[in-house]
Amino acid sequence: MKEEQAYKNIKNMIVQGRFTMQESISINELAAQMNMSRTPVHKALAQLEREGYITITPQVGVFVRRPDQKEIFDRLQLCLAIDVFLAEQAARSVSEFQLEELKEVLERMENPSLAADKYEALNVQFHTVICKAANNDFAFRSNKINWDYLNYVNISEELFQGGNREQSQAEHRMIYYALKDRDTKLTELLVRKHLMRVAQFITEKYKQVNV
Repeated sequence: MKEEQAYKNIKNMIVQGRFTMQESISINELAAQMNMSRTPVHKALAQLEREGYITITPQVGVFVRRPDQKEIFDRLQLCLAIDVFLAEQAARSVSEFQLEELKEVLERMENPSLAADKYEALNVQFHTVICKAANNDFAFRSNKINWDYLNYVNISEELFQGGNREQSQAEHRMIYYALKDRDTKLTELLVRKHLMRVAQFITEKYKQVNV
């Protein structure tokens, strides 16, 4: 559908930094660039506003927005709660195939020469496998929207370097073994501690960036 295509294209433009915070985004130019009418562009922009990427002010324009610290904190708390729920469910229903996929991802993450962005991509894959193993598509889709946005606003490179990476990998290993043992309580505890550490890091980093 054109609306979905417009949404993906405009979101990619925002994530890639094609627009400055002060720059008014032209709906006519977007429509012409994507060779479509204004209607799907309007609908795509409305969805992006609901997700927090832009602000639409009537008679003024469409602008990229940056959230305040409270919004970041609130999104992190919601993501943490849903991820912990999904992890507990995953411990009950994870398949042998998914466990093998997690093991392979962990082995690839242990490469010390792996660049931070490559490690981050594997980190996303690791958590995605766990969330999908819970077999709750609605919760997974809802959380993905928030995690996509947090990844967009967060400067996370330091999270996957040096001691932070080593701690991350150790926590991933413990989560993997808890899942393998089908230990729901331990899985829940480990995922909660892991994500609370990440949430604290992101909150402090975002605070420094916005000082």
